[in-house]
Amino acid sequence: MARLDRKQRVFEHREEDILDGALALLSHPNWESVTIEQIANEAEIGKGTVYKHFASKDELLFRLMMRFYSGLLLHLQDAVVEADDILAGFRRIFEFAFRYHLERKEYRYIVEYCNRIDFKERADESWHASFLELDKAFGEWGDPLLLSAMARGQIENRPLGQISIGMHACFNGAIDMLWAGKDWCAHGDEEQIIESVTEFMMAGLVGRV
Repeated sequence: MARLDRKQRVFEHREEDILDGALALLSHPNWESVTIEQIANEAEIGKGTVYKHFASKDELLFRLMMRFYSGLLLHLQDAVVEADDILAGFRRIFEFAFRYHLERKEYRYIVEYCNRIDFKERADESWHASFLELDKAFGEWGDPLLLSAMARGQIENRPLGQISIGMHACFNGAIDMLWAGKDWCAHGDEEQIIESVTEFMMAGLVGRV
């Protein structure tokens, strides 16, 4: 058993090396030209070893995206939200989530690619299932906070799905602006964007005219 555990640890460690090597190469504008062979060289392993862990480049990209969002969820789950001031907690959460993306711009092209419709249409069913599980975990973290805020009269009582759609649309649009950088964003610097969008999202969250 110990030997099997050791082999599994070696396997998992090598997989992380592959993901790290891929991320280093895929964080640049010419990321689409990166090959499995180049990733193998970056990870200092053989090309065939990469395929022992990932069936395709798309699977590797998907796993990197999942690592990115899983990391965000872990940080959010560690956040302390006081029951008597949930709105202040949400404000901190929004600001943190924006900065999480800013501090990990190396994931930009990967996340944008995996969110494309054509990628989702050809994605393996098991990938869809994994992503839905992660999305469910985000809901299990955030929904109780929303329900508690409604019960306390801190936000307008309305369907959770309605809130989620609005928050996602606003948040994702802001991330596009932040990740695009100064060359494509004429609406202020990063801190101004974070402050403005956070205020807008808080107003939408509260939901009162």
